[in-house]
Amino acid sequence: MIQLKHVYSNYGKREILHDINLTIEKGRIVGVVGESGSGKTTLGQLILGAQKPRKGRIQRSSQHILPIFQHASQSFNPGMTIGASMSEALKYYDKTQSAEAQQRLEQLMMSLKLPQELLEQRPGQVSGGQLQRLNIIRTLMFQPELLICDEITANLDVIAEQHVIDILTAYHRETHQSMLVISHDLAFLQQFVDTFVVLKDGRIVDYFESSDLFDEQRAAYTKELVAVYEE
Repeated sequence: MIQLKHVYSNYGKREILHDINLTIEKGRIVGVVGESGSGKTTLGQLILGAQKPRKGRIQRSSQHILPIFQHASQSFNPGMTIGASMSEALKYYDKTQSAEAQQRLEQLMMSLKLPQELLEQRPGQVSGGQLQRLNIIRTLMFQPELLICDEITANLDVIAEQHVIDILTAYHRETHQSMLVISHDLAFLQQFVDTFVVLKDGRIVDYFESSDLFDEQRAAYTKELVAVYEE
């Protein structure tokens, strides 16, 4: 479980997040939605531990937290094969963990119908959609307790986006681990998250179960996002 209590974050003199109170329960998929500059990425960085809050407390009972970022091409060494990059990541774990991760890698490749030959290619030799799926698999093979996904479908077409949704939902169904999925795309999140957090100008303006997305009691800003989604 992750708890943020009265968390504030600044970039220089500019306040990015204001009085954030949020709990991510074990096994939940939480979607964070808001326009560019609303503080979504900063929230993810704080939970990951990559940034420190200016004020407030963040409590983490989940210690194994891993991110997946938007640009898969920047996550792989262009001079190495994809398989070699995968093996590099294994070096940070002990032999037992590495063997388990390697086994999960093979299972994920098989379940997603990705040919093993892709591991012999360099990043520039595969499509953007395939590379992002491989990027996601590289993180999932370590089975983090909390997975943080930041705009991971921003540069993908509809078919590739659906592949990402399939990967994440299958992973959650198998492991019941927690996820924080950050996106400006309400339609993408609505397909699989349990709970929505709506950010505007660094503040949480709405928090609700996915089934209540179209409820009349939603915040005005949430209704604006829904109106765009329905167009």
